[in-house]
Amino acid sequence: MYYKRLGMASLSTVLMMGLFAPSISAADTYSSEQSDQVIEISAADVDLTKQDLIDRFYELFPSGFGFLDESDFRMDHFRPVDGTKDDVVRHSLRFFKEVDNNQRINGNVAFVGEDLKLQHFNYQPENVQDALYPASVSQDEAKKVAEEFVSNNVSSDYKQSNRTTPTVSWGNQTLTDPVEYRFYFQRMKNGVPVINQDIVVTVLGNGDITQFSDSSYHQEPVKYEEQDGVIDRDEILASISDNLSLQLQYNVQHNYETNEQDVSLVYVPSPPFNGIHARSGDWEVGQSFVADFPEHEEVNMLRDEPVEEEPSPLSRDDVEELAKELLTVPDDAELQIESIHERVRNGVDVFTVQFMIHRGNSGSGTTFDVEKETGEIVNFQNIDLYNQSLEENLAYKKALEKAVEAIETYGASTMHEYAYPINVTNKSPDDRGIYSFSFPQVKNGLLVNGSFLNVGISAEDGKLASFSSIQHTVTDWPNPEDAVEKEEALEDYLADLDVELAYVSHPQSKESNQYHLVYRPTYQGDYAYYDAIAGEWDKTHQQEEPSTKPVITDHWAADELNYMMEAGIISADQEDEIEPNKTVTKGTAIEMIMKSLERFYPDNPSQEQQSTFENIQPSDPLYQVVERAAQQGIVNTDTSTFPVDESLTREELAYWLVRALGLEEAAKHADIYQVPFEDSEEIADEYKGYVALAYAMEILQGNDNTFNPEDEVTLAHLAVTSFRLAEKASELGVS
Repeated sequence: MYYKRLGMASLSTVLMMGLFAPSISAADTYSSEQSDQVIEISAADVDLTKQDLIDRFYELFPSGFGFLDESDFRMDHFRPVDGTKDDVVRHSLRFFKEVDNNQRINGNVAFVGEDLKLQHFNYQPENVQDALYPASVSQDEAKKVAEEFVSNNVSSDYKQSNRTTPTVSWGNQTLTDPVEYRFYFQRMKNGVPVINQDIVVTVLGNGDITQFSDSSYHQEPVKYEEQDGVIDRDEILASISDNLSLQLQYNVQHNYETNEQDVSLVYVPSPPFNGIHARSGDWEVGQSFVADFPEHEEVNMLRDEPVEEEPSPLSRDDVEELAKELLTVPDDAELQIESIHERVRNGVDVFTVQFMIHRGNSGSGTTFDVEKETGEIVNFQNIDLYNQSLEENLAYKKALEKAVEAIETYGASTMHEYAYPINVTNKSPDDRGIYSFSFPQVKNGLLVNGSFLNVGISAEDGKLASFSSIQHTVTDWPNPEDAVEKEEALEDYLADLDVELAYVSHPQSKESNQYHLVYRPTYQGDYAYYDAIAGEWDKTHQQEEPSTKPVITDHWAADELNYMMEAGIISADQEDEIEPNKTVTKGTAIEMIMKSLERFYPDNPSQEQQSTFENIQPSDPLYQVVERAAQQGIVNTDTSTFPVDESLTREELAYWLVRALGLEEAAKHADIYQVPFEDSEEIADEYKGYVALAYAMEILQGNDNTFNPEDEVTLAHLAVTSFRLAEKASELGVS
């Protein structure tokens, strides 16, 4: 029921991804802003018509889309730019239609391969009234919908997974958001899970499938190792126990509630390994297997001291010249800088450059960021280098020298914080002729978990192919001398150690379609990390799943209250006791009303933000909701303070509800309304029109033909009323 808003996965996930990342190529560690880069393909170069894709779309979704015409669809063709061998063209259909009341329906579907295998689907329907809480379709019914769709449209063997959506909450849900059920399916091969081959299906509370994603496509036929001759699990555990060692690292967590970063001192396995080959007993390190357990490598810094010269700020013209210098543009193509704009990224002023490289009827493009004050690259990808097969000329050592030169040119101010790549097992360029180097960040002589400066170099001519860095705002790094002894931590590690058998591929290897049987280390406790200073496993930063046990029971408004707490509309910590029959304050009430209709996100307060009320400053938790309520005219702004702790009366609630729906002008004409309550004379004149409208719209009702305007509103009554408000807002299109 409660959410920890922190960006931390469980220990097993962290160990398999972040802590072992020095051996993973830069192509795996680009920021999310670069993950959707594609090469556009001209329709003239594809032997498929739009009607072919439309026919396939209706084959997959035979009902529910009859309102679409051929003219509502737009066709695109593209292939991903990720440095792997996958260069198969994807085919995309986007549809968009305006319907009654200016409502817009849109969606997209993507196919891959000659048989037009469904890879992605996303749909935003016009009307979600029947999917609002309480949903017309239960979770069990939605599960059957998802299972049937996967069974009918996916030929491989999949098993529904226990995996759930990570509970990194970025703001609240609203009561106008439809109920969604999300289901995960794990690819299985002869009873063994296949890693990174998942299917995700989202079903609305009305039974409509609105999202589908399949990550299991392979360009070449997939080969799976036979399961005969697998080493006994206990033997694998003994091998890990005999060889496992630990080292100190820093682990940075991002707090999504405050948008701040915290750092912990942790013990992690060293040297890093991903698992053990289940048939040979070889150690899986990076993208390959080695017979002997890898030795721990010493850290070799790029520079011992910071550079002395001061960096020079860039102008907009400087940035345009930098783009022309960095980007590879073939003779038959043309570079177009579409925009250069300033923004703040992780607290730093940057220029964001959006560009396209046009070649005939097709093109490719994306964005890259450059720091304004230093002129250094934040993230960049020379996208056209990934659109061709390059000849290999540079040796690994020479390419590494070119990468270091690029850092000296485009990232010198922080160069002293990074070390040469360690635990490198693959010293060959990828299938497109790109060397990918990951330079780990180091603080106080310790690696910073998951933090790298990633550089890609063309093996053909040494040109910069990519450059990306992860920026941390941490200033207070824990002292390594405060850590417990390594032996103590190792005992705790071994006590919780376990392994699981899985099929694993190496996407950057020459045989990326080969799946190996691997025992992967797991840990029995669902821990976030091992706190080296406390000397114990830490759970405080892990993402907690919502409890299935309701907080409120045996109350007529229990369902509504529990749902609003789970949606983040009612603010409650785990230790708080929710009292449904307690009078609600105006501070709590305006938060519930506003969050029922709108999403609010964590905000970093600044001195420049203005306050409508003297007692509600930018640092106040209620600042965003009160300010927005003031801007929208929902609350009265004639006073200098907002009565946060005052109780809310029923007639005041009617005033807020009607203004939240944008009907304040109609409510002002109180003389044209008849208020059908025996105590109507007790309603203040300024509220009569609002009470009449709230009653007429069935949002706020009376009791025994009385309205009781001065009665104080309870938490339970406000919760139920908020659902009525959201339903009416959805009908009126209020957002």
